[in-house]
Amino acid sequence: MTSSETPALSTLTPEKLPRSFRFILATTAAEGFGDAMARTLMPLLAVTVLGYGTGFVGVINSIGLGAFLLLGMPIGMLIDRLRDRRRAMGAASLARFLALVILAATFFAGWLSGPVVLGVAVVIGMADVVFTTAQGPVIQGIVPKEGLKLAYSRLTITDQSAGTTASAIGSAMLGLLGLPGLLWLTISSYAVSFLLQRGIPPKVASSNLNRRERRKFSDGFRTLRRNPALWSLTISSALVNAGVMLGNTVLPVFLLRDLGIAPAFFAALGIVSAVGAILGAAVAPRLSAKFGLRILRTAAALLSMPAVAMAIACQQLPGHELIWLAAQSMSWSFLVAIASVAGAEVLPRAIPAETLASVGSSQRTITLGVMPVAALLGGVLAVFAGPVLLLWIWALLAGCAALPVICTAELDAYR
Repeated sequence: MTSSETPALSTLTPEKLPRSFRFILATTAAEGFGDAMARTLMPLLAVTVLGYGTGFVGVINSIGLGAFLLLGMPIGMLIDRLRDRRRAMGAASLARFLALVILAATFFAGWLSGPVVLGVAVVIGMADVVFTTAQGPVIQGIVPKEGLKLAYSRLTITDQSAGTTASAIGSAMLGLLGLPGLLWLTISSYAVSFLLQRGIPPKVASSNLNRRERRKFSDGFRTLRRNPALWSLTISSALVNAGVMLGNTVLPVFLLRDLGIAPAFFAALGIVSAVGAILGAAVAPRLSAKFGLRILRTAAALLSMPAVAMAIACQQLPGHELIWLAAQSMSWSFLVAIASVAGAEVLPRAIPAETLASVGSSQRTITLGVMPVAALLGGVLAVFAGPVLLLWIWALLAGCAALPVICTAELDAYR
């Protein structure tokens, strides 16, 4: 579809999305809520109950990303073989529910141990890969192509809102009922997600690939490389993610240690960041329809550089430094959310349903694969050069994300 053929934004209203998409939004909210609660619950159990330190917590937190890197491709190829990808989503939610039930049983019976926590973390990580990989083809089978951008905007808003709500409710639950209340709330979230998926209509996919072709791990990467629009968006997103990990690595040290920001204010910046992400996801479809995908993604990348610079120069700029740090948190998340939503529909529009899961897994392998590398290199470099240099590298990577997009004319076909 060329830009001249793109429907006007006024036709892409929520009413134009299928009614069954509401169940996808609802299960996304439940999954996002449960995932946020689980990310809080697992380290708390490891530290407060079992007495483990930062090394063990680091292993728990890395399992999810490691699952995408190690299992993303084979799981994607497996889901491409399924006739009904909705069942994979249900299996993932059920697996997380059962894993947390086992965790609760060991907790209340006094049998909780490090291997149990690690095992549950592995199951949750693997199930997250399955759910995320299967969700794309399910959405593609329900939402018409002209509504994909709006659909992914709604998904991003829902996921961000669920995560922010989970942080607030989780803190309240922890204060009122302690770890048992947090544990049962997490279990309930995945149970609700599983039940809500019953409202998603089954979409039986065709299966046109032979077994020999399906077993080629490189097919997904070849497809990405041969599609200029997809390849440029993949490289651009990888650069943004590398910057994100550098920021996540160095910014807490820079703010808490070097600037002496109080932990309460640092936590408040996370809420400001979530608000920026929700706003960015909300306006992305309208901005993309008005300016086009290539212009919007290029502008978002270039504007990210002064956004990061506000944190670097917050002490030199007029006014209180917290004002500029809040502006940095909101603007950065706002721009990253725009980049995430603007272009999310390119993959399901460009790739047939039969190979969407494996090609999507290939894309995630690249975009997520840079994150642990960036975090590791950033941590080492910060030890020798200090955090300020890493902040400038973060800004540079964010700006460089514009290069692959601005050089790809094929993106003009998408708005």
